[in-house]
Amino acid sequence: MVKVRKKFEMKRANQPDRVPNFFRNEFHGYDVDMPKSLHRFTEMLDKEIDEDGAGLKAAEQIAAELKRRHYSILKLPQLNEFLFSPELNPPIGDQVHHNMNAPLSHYFIHTSLKSYSTGNVFGRYSIEPIIDALKQGVRVVELDLLPFGKDGICVRRKWKFEKPLELQECLDAIKEHAFTPTRSYPVIITLKDSLKPDLQAKVTQMIDMTFGNMVYHHDPHSLELPSPTELQNKILISQRPPTELLYANDDEDGVEIRQESTDQNYQSVVGFHAVEPRGMLQKALTNNVQQPGWYERDVISFTQNRFLRTRPKTRILLSNAPYKPQRAWMHGAQMIALSRQDDKEKLWLMQGMFRANGGCGYVKKPNFLLNAGSSGVFYPTENPVVVKTLKVKIYMGDGWIVDFKKRIGRLYRPDLYVRISIAGVPHDEKITKTIVKYNEWKPTWGQEFTFPLTYPDLALISFEVYDYELSTADEFCGQTCLPVSELIEGIRAVPLYDERGEACSSTMLLTRFKWS
Repeated sequence: MVKVRKKFEMKRANQPDRVPNFFRNEFHGYDVDMPKSLHRFTEMLDKEIDEDGAGLKAAEQIAAELKRRHYSILKLPQLNEFLFSPELNPPIGDQVHHNMNAPLSHYFIHTSLKSYSTGNVFGRYSIEPIIDALKQGVRVVELDLLPFGKDGICVRRKWKFEKPLELQECLDAIKEHAFTPTRSYPVIITLKDSLKPDLQAKVTQMIDMTFGNMVYHHDPHSLELPSPTELQNKILISQRPPTELLYANDDEDGVEIRQESTDQNYQSVVGFHAVEPRGMLQKALTNNVQQPGWYERDVISFTQNRFLRTRPKTRILLSNAPYKPQRAWMHGAQMIALSRQDDKEKLWLMQGMFRANGGCGYVKKPNFLLNAGSSGVFYPTENPVVVKTLKVKIYMGDGWIVDFKKRIGRLYRPDLYVRISIAGVPHDEKITKTIVKYNEWKPTWGQEFTFPLTYPDLALISFEVYDYELSTADEFCGQTCLPVSELIEGIRAVPLYDERGEACSSTMLLTRFKWS
């Protein structure tokens, strides 16, 4: 059967009658008795229940917001604009709200891999990916240092022959873009080098000249690093440890990193070391293979006060090695490194994880990862107990005619559906999808989905929209990933993003979140 598309007449994306038409049955006279219906609407918008005047309070807040914007609450179109605005009616908050006064090892940290790589065969290395990553909230930048010429230092991958970057150029870019008034928590520069002591001394001089007193010098007698609050507007230098061993059930495939002799001044600017797993332990922590829990006690205990960093395995030919960042997160690893040109689904998970806590780049670990002892270790594969159940209702969507008209086709209506998935501990993972709504630019699904969760603090929920195709691959039409623990109950406008994570201008889903 050949898919039939229909021509359409382009209409304005924001229609003033879409909310009353869609919710008329639920609000009963919504567009007639405005004050009472506004009260009922805000109950549903806030938490769908009126506890201690919550609905009235929300109604007053909305009325004040509309008045501030020179709107009248008696004009329904403006109320529609509020409902469909991700800015005024977002699915998660945009403020830092986690406790930021704990030691640095108590946080997941937004980490990039090969931060200077563009992924482009021509002009492969540039400072632009570094700048872009910092603007997107990345707090860990990775630089590979190699000798260049007689006594120079460059940034590039080993055994690669593309034109290298100058180290000074990278340091200058980091200094200029590391901090803003709203993003002041520390930036970590991870150095990977095979430099001799004389060149290490030169790197130390360049770091001191560029950053001055911004560089954090760690007290060698202190076991813990200060908190993100104490380290605001500071630059930390990270390096592989000289010698570090994390045992995994006495297996030789644990973690062991040995460093060559180094310049003492160079070591003095290194704020901390981050261990990287190897062998079987790396496989257990990063990919989709279910391993026994023999390593969990050691790993979680290790990450309570020391840093663990994971990365994808090297690609084999053109295939991507399996990599599930949530497996490392659920064992307390702080620095999950991903290239911004990497597998897009994994990148979406990373972006979703760090939309939490106002997008500041630091997410506080759940308490069960910080307090686990010999009798309370986190075992996600044993005796799962549902702690909360999340109900998600996809009402409708809009904006594809603005953001995806070239991809879908201006003369045809798309056949859209939403794929909803949970990423987290194995027992919580689930994938489902809505029905396909044929020939509609503004589809109304009205479907509800239920997700029982054993560890909601580690769960991410993804929404991916596709245009169904009968004979070819379905066409991508937007995505977002959100931290489940940050979801605001009620009816929310969920903004969508493109494949790279750039925000779409108009495309969104009207979605209800409810906990039980």
